[in-house]
Amino acid sequence: MSERRPYDFLTGVIAPFWTPVDASGQLDLAGTRAMVDYLADTGAVRSVFGRSGMGKWHTFTIEEAKRFTDVLVPACRKRGLGVLIGAMGECLGREKGLRPDPQRYTEQSIELTNYAQKAGADAAVLIIPDMLPADGVPPAEVVWQYFMTVHDATGFPLVLYQPGGTNPAYCLTSELMRRLVTLPRIVGLKLSTDKKEVFAPIAEVVRGSGFALIAGDESFYLRALELGACGVIGGGCMSWPEVLWAVGYYYRKGDMARARRAQETVWQLESIKREMDGCVLWKQVMIANGAKFQPYDRSGTPPYPKEVVMEALREWRQLTAPYRRLCHAQRTRMKVA
Repeated sequence: MSERRPYDFLTGVIAPFWTPVDASGQLDLAGTRAMVDYLADTGAVRSVFGRSGMGKWHTFTIEEAKRFTDVLVPACRKRGLGVLIGAMGECLGREKGLRPDPQRYTEQSIELTNYAQKAGADAAVLIIPDMLPADGVPPAEVVWQYFMTVHDATGFPLVLYQPGGTNPAYCLTSELMRRLVTLPRIVGLKLSTDKKEVFAPIAEVVRGSGFALIAGDESFYLRALELGACGVIGGGCMSWPEVLWAVGYYYRKGDMARARRAQETVWQLESIKREMDGCVLWKQVMIANGAKFQPYDRSGTPPYPKEVVMEALREWRQLTAPYRRLCHAQRTRMKVA
């Protein structure tokens, strides 16, 4: 029996959208459209993941999530990009360690999943619910019950998301993954790790099933491809998508030497932020490179001085130049064909 392929919108470079906001932290909806245009113009991004972890999903109210969805989905459709929407319930006290009411959180997840479907998105994303109390129940059962409940109450493709730093008691195991893949509308997983011993067992469970296993750490992308990943979602997909595109491009061509060089460039690019807030710094670099949104983030980090941004831009241009040229050449060739 031949192996099934994942949905195309869950392959390649998927950008975890850095939610555009103004200086007061309010959603910048015009900036949202502009950020989509910037990413589409790279020619490297296949899909966008809105209300992502790096986009500070936990700071959204339900109404903000809906307004954001109403703008992001048509903007992506206009530019031919796939779009995933984070459909997690409200978790406004997450950074303070506060836990949402489990029933309300689950009901809101169902509501936002249905809203994403009606808005025309491709799939909804649900994070591992380690913010929900176990109350004497095995944490794996909390995870199963949450995903099963949302799955059974909706009719839309669901992508699971295990961030780095997830409470280990709630993390996916091979046994739990085998249960989850029996739910037909759970179609993918963003697994954020740079450890083979974490990634490989999950990859083995889903191999050949058409399930989209997505590397959630761009520093691990090439190794994840070798283990069975079909795409990548990480901060680099926003700030240097052409380099990650090249990792996948050369890997598929069987040119492992060039794939490794591209992966090494990813590691070099990751070092540029030097302990700074990458979401803010790279927004500023994107703006300096022509993007039309504001240099703010709900982290509260103020914009960096111009000289810091210009140095980062210089390094970014030097390291990414050959991959930007390659990506542009391939896009032009495809248009001509």
